[in-house]
Amino acid sequence: MNKSTLPVGIKAMMGWKNKGTLTFDNPIQRSGSQWSLLQKSLLIHSIIMGYPIPPCYFLKSKNSDGDTIYDCLDAKQRLTSIFDFVEGEYSLHAATPPCVLDGFEFDLANMSFDELADDLKDEILGCRLSIFCLEECTDDEMEEIFARLNNSTPLSPIQKCRSIMSTELARWTKEICNMDFFQHSIGLTVAQLRREADLEVLLQSMLLLDARHEGYDEWKGISTAEVTKYCHHIRGKYNDDKKLMVMEVIEYLGNAFKEQHKFLKKSNIPMIMVLSKLALENNIEAEKFKVFVDSFSNSVCVDYDANTGSGNVKRVKTEGRLLAIANAFADYFDLEEVNLLSVNGTASAGTDGADSSQGYADPTENAEIDSEEVSVDEPVEDADDFSEADTEEETATDEDTASEEGEGYGEAD
Repeated sequence: MNKSTLPVGIKAMMGWKNKGTLTFDNPIQRSGSQWSLLQKSLLIHSIIMGYPIPPCYFLKSKNSDGDTIYDCLDAKQRLTSIFDFVEGEYSLHAATPPCVLDGFEFDLANMSFDELADDLKDEILGCRLSIFCLEECTDDEMEEIFARLNNSTPLSPIQKCRSIMSTELARWTKEICNMDFFQHSIGLTVAQLRREADLEVLLQSMLLLDARHEGYDEWKGISTAEVTKYCHHIRGKYNDDKKLMVMEVIEYLGNAFKEQHKFLKKSNIPMIMVLSKLALENNIEAEKFKVFVDSFSNSVCVDYDANTGSGNVKRVKTEGRLLAIANAFADYFDLEEVNLLSVNGTASAGTDGADSSQGYADPTENAEIDSEEVSVDEPVEDADDFSEADTEEETATDEDTASEEGEGYGEAD
């Protein structure tokens, strides 16, 4: 095996691809479009910011016409993500951080390539990547190199939920997380999205909707451990009617929120998803629902705030937030009675009682719940994963984003 290195610009490689001398059909490679929109967007951000990009590995050979052929062994997701962006196939994720070039700051969120300033376009097209060219490489050598380049990291507890709930549901939840509401409306940080908090809040919302509509009453909170237990519960049982309900909710929210909203942080998203189902039941237009959320987020709701902060993944605080926002919703739209905890239950917004038959947690049970919340397979940090620290993380630090921008591009590529 012979190895050589050379720097090649993005524009030049796009020319190779269009000419057919750069190929991505090596049988050992995965199919394209494996990366999420966030991963692709952070790669574009890294290019503009001048962050290090892992090298590309090509198998170099000659075809029958004597042309040099570069067959991509590693970097398929990176390169196709760049090419697709330049060719207008997608716009950047709403969580894409701004970039700084020559002392000027540019917003990148939701931007297409054509919408970028010319200087940014030039920065992308002129970026030169390091290329390792391998010649006279045997199949055994090729397979070993590929395996070592793609040695993946362990799955997180939320990522493990995919296999727990079944491949079919994992595929469906991925489709949901690719819808506009998740890609362009919610305010998750880059670090949270790397931990797949979008999947987490979706599963939490599904749990709460099942608690309301199906009488699922086995939950003690919406922590990672409880979500994992819920994924065991729905395996093979999440029917088309439930999927349709979730799809309608996400489409409704996508129509309501065309861009990021300050209230759509990690701890609030499940509340809003459940509330939007209530809005649909009462024929509230998406635009009017957004106006309500604007009003609620700009006011002080003592009952809602009392159930945020440390430990708010517990059932008692989750239900406290649901009841508080349902009360505010009922008052705003002048509805007689609404309920986010049970479709047919007696405890509802507009009432003072917390009917234990509807699952309101007794504060005397907190000690037992506390001991179970931080239990097997769950990082301790998840116990406070929905705390107000999440909103502080959005504005106070950039460490999670800056430290991770250049990471991950060579993994599972």
